[in-house]
Amino acid sequence: MSRNIHGPMLQRRRYSEDRQRAFADLSGDHNPIHVDPIAARRTLVGRPVVHGIHQALAAVEALLAWSAAKGSPEAGVAGFKALFLKPVLVGDVVAFHLFKRTDEGCVVTSRIGSEVVSRSSIQFGPVSPGMDTALPQLVPEPVAELAFSELAGRTGELALGLDAPLARKLFPRAAAALGAGRLAATLALSRLVGMHCPGLHSMFAEAAIRFDATGASARLHYRVAQTEERYRHVVIAVEGPQIRGELKAFFRPPPQAQPAMAEVMRKVKAGSFRESTALIIGGSRGLGEVTAKIIAAGGGLPVITYLQGAADARRVADEIRSHGGRCEALQLDAQRCGPALGKLAKSGNAVRSIYYFATPKIPGRQRGFFSHDMLRQFIEIYVTAFGRLIDAVAESATTKVRVLYPSSVMVTTGADKMEEYIMAKRLAEEMCAFYNAHAKNVEIIVERLPRLKTDQTSAIISPPVEDTIEVMAPLVSRVEGRPSPAAW
Repeated sequence: MSRNIHGPMLQRRRYSEDRQRAFADLSGDHNPIHVDPIAARRTLVGRPVVHGIHQALAAVEALLAWSAAKGSPEAGVAGFKALFLKPVLVGDVVAFHLFKRTDEGCVVTSRIGSEVVSRSSIQFGPVSPGMDTALPQLVPEPVAELAFSELAGRTGELALGLDAPLARKLFPRAAAALGAGRLAATLALSRLVGMHCPGLHSMFAEAAIRFDATGASARLHYRVAQTEERYRHVVIAVEGPQIRGELKAFFRPPPQAQPAMAEVMRKVKAGSFRESTALIIGGSRGLGEVTAKIIAAGGGLPVITYLQGAADARRVADEIRSHGGRCEALQLDAQRCGPALGKLAKSGNAVRSIYYFATPKIPGRQRGFFSHDMLRQFIEIYVTAFGRLIDAVAESATTKVRVLYPSSVMVTTGADKMEEYIMAKRLAEEMCAFYNAHAKNVEIIVERLPRLKTDQTSAIISPPVEDTIEVMAPLVSRVEGRPSPAAW
């Protein structure tokens, strides 16, 4: 019989959308990275992330429930130190394991598969209050959007509140063990980081908290004790009713802004693309946005598509039009493109060129040695959906349609933990070569792009990136050269 090297499993928890929204309401932390899929796609992770304090309280809950089931309830919870090592996404199932146990406390690891995503050191002590302090429910508040330069030395305070029935529903044992005051102050740590400081662009990294029996204020006080510019690291000292400790967070980069239309117009010759009608798949941000602006600056008509980001698409189209350009926006799922393309054809805008920027989050998030699910997702978007799109457009084309397929220099150079992405791009390149050899009315230009400034390349420490206009403008000129008639 094999030994469980992770320690006994205490509990499994699925962070469903309902549970995520309930915790956001309970804590008051409605940072878009947690609750808004459209906004979250432009962050480092690319999808809604489970709150760090949610993970910490879930670990406490799992430990207390397991101890009670064993007939040996622990002493009161005197504090905890939680390290948030990897993002946990909404929909993930996490297993809590008792990694280490002493007379002073326990270490609980949270795992997805074999990967440790968080680690909580839970300290025992004599403090074990009942949940008998009445607190008002929280009032919704706006998220603060601060610059990193505004954080050093920042101080403030948060009023505490608690929806006691919801707290008992989500964390019945932790709520009873901590009591209303301590639980409300713990929940406020999430609201502090996610809504106040650093606020909108925060990423919770660590919480080290000690509960005590002092303090009667119903407010949590905080002070930024340290900031570090290179890693965008923030240390926050906190003190409140029966709680004190230290939080660590990162200031994550905001969504990457692309060059303004006015700047693009200064670099593109007016009228150079006046005969072009270009279908730009994924044109609401990133390279698709830049490409649309380049074509519009040259007098052409970009038709930008989006799957979810309607507001981003409207922003790009409105900016182009405000500078005298033309632009249309079309909702389109690259995996099911028929109906939308039919609507485009009826509008009378014959597509002469296609730019394919549809993509999931890169590099995605790998679990273990290799992710077959990730490879399948990349192939569906980069290969299968692209092929279906080309077939649908080319079927009704009367002239040869020229297509830009963006690949990556990583196909040649390689990159650590990017194997699934590279495999899919290689397969896509092979498919493009097949179409170029056998399709009569399609010409696909494959370009292995360098690292460019987009949301996909965003990082806490940004590596060197190349200018998007300087790279994309020559490619657009190449694609938009007058296409030759189809040979059939």
